Amino acid sequence: MDFNSVGEIFDHIDAARERLLRAVEGLSEDEQGFRPAPDRWSAAQLCEHLAIVEGNVTRLLGKLLSKAEESGASRAVGAAFAPVSIREFVERSRGVKLEAPESIRPGDAPVLADTLARLRDSRAALHALRPALERADGQSILFPHPVWGPLNLYQWLLFVGAHESRHRAQIEALMETMK
Repeated sequence: MDFNSVGEIFDHIDAARERLLRAVEGLSEDEQGFRPAPDRWSAAQLCEHLAIVEGNVTRLLGKLLSKAEESGASRAVGAAFAPVSIREFVERSRGVKLEAPESIRPGDAPVLADTLARLRDSRAALHALRPALERADGQSILFPHPVWGPLNLYQWLLFVGAHESRHRAQIEALMETMK
């Protein structure tokens, strides 16, 4: 899917968040902590990982937006931009087991309710950046993703939703193994 505005991207990532919440909010304590193998994460751990990553991405975007404002990399608020996508990155990493660096790994037994609160806080912080994202020329601002390479500001925002979708699918598969 291609996106032409910050509003479209936020709608997309917020829909991904709603699907994630529907997948985890009704889980029992046993389901939240279930790990099919010692090297696999539970649903609660996957959510904690998502909260850590979204917080990191939000801080990164804030720094990149500050640099963009300093350099004058801006565009008309609300103006459409050239279509942006991360489809090729998602397809390339589909089915590939990625090893998270220590800094974004979850703890052994996170409390899902606490993690969901952190996810709500990180999403609120991300939404607080929206006015600056609307003003920035996000296609000219690049920063390397550790797996995908250079992403522009809009692609980083799309990454948040793609990352949640990937881990939501893992949570759903995890719950299927419990049946």
